[in-house]
Amino acid sequence: MTFYKFLVGVVLAIAMVGVLVFAALVFSARDFQYGVAQITHTDGLLSFQQIADIDKQIKPLTEAVSGRTAETAQITQSIASMDDDQSSVNSLRASLVRAISEMEQRAHIESPGGTAAEATSALSGRVNALANSSALNLTDKQNLASLRTDLQQLAQREVLQEQAGDATTQRQALTSRLALVSGQAQETNRQILALESQVLPDDPTEFARVRSEANALQSLSLFGASAFLAQGHPSLLSTMLVLLMGALGSLLYLFPAYLNRPQPVTMAEIAVRLIFGMCAALAFYVLANAGISAFSIGSGAQQDQTSSGTLNPFTVSLIGIVAGVLSEDIAKWIQDRGRGIFTQGSAGFAQAPPPPGSSVNPHGGPGAP
Repeated sequence: MTFYKFLVGVVLAIAMVGVLVFAALVFSARDFQYGVAQITHTDGLLSFQQIADIDKQIKPLTEAVSGRTAETAQITQSIASMDDDQSSVNSLRASLVRAISEMEQRAHIESPGGTAAEATSALSGRVNALANSSALNLTDKQNLASLRTDLQQLAQREVLQEQAGDATTQRQALTSRLALVSGQAQETNRQILALESQVLPDDPTEFARVRSEANALQSLSLFGASAFLAQGHPSLLSTMLVLLMGALGSLLYLFPAYLNRPQPVTMAEIAVRLIFGMCAALAFYVLANAGISAFSIGSGAQQDQTSSGTLNPFTVSLIGIVAGVLSEDIAKWIQDRGRGIFTQGSAGFAQAPPPPGSSVNPHGGPGAP
């Protein structure tokens, strides 16, 4: 291997690394825009500074909502606990009333009616009356001990409720507090939604997802270059991506030529091939977009749906790479298509009939009268 061939190889390697780095930066920025456009149904243009400013304003509001949400859960749990405790007491009282009434019926003792007869003290008196009755059978007498135990438990729970205060008043206070805290949380959520709408007016609910994507792009991009590029117009990024992929396609052509072709690759060929590949990629990209636009106009589709800014970055990259690798064939294909268009136009013009009362002068100039 000669020194010149070695030097050409070094230049090819440096060119490949450079093109790859710049292509990766532009591709990541364009892919971010395309992803944001798919999520938010916009053109994908966002201000990273605005996202950071809005995020700073949202953080304290989010913490406030979290605190109020926790308080809401605690109040709800307290109300549920009070309801469960009262329900348990009522259930225990109902079971005692039912058991005592059944015993009184078997002992031929008339059961007192009314709410007063279901009070704990009244139930205790009824149990004592049953214990003194001689009409109870052996099983009922044995069950009286269990009834006394349940009565003691009921009395203890009533004492605890009295010490805690009026259950109805406490429940009303907790319900009022719950309504107040829930209203504050809803108002804070509305404030957060209003702030998010400044960044994403059409779909503010996707702000958290877009913010995480933007933070990831900023943290992983080289010197923040991808984040900077992502704030450029999508059409410009797509064009830059096509040019870089055209250069990449040219390098994909030059590397096998450098390794396998008998005729050595020269420095001039590298420069010319890179520029030629970029030109071919751009020309093919323009023709592809023109074809899509012509088809959309002919089919009645909306023009903004077929602009270069809405194209998938993978599709754009594929166009650039293919055009770069096949730059000579692409140029010849464009030349043939153009020649065919103009040839058909010239033929149509030549076959146009002359106006009445005139003749065609084969040597040029005006026709004879």
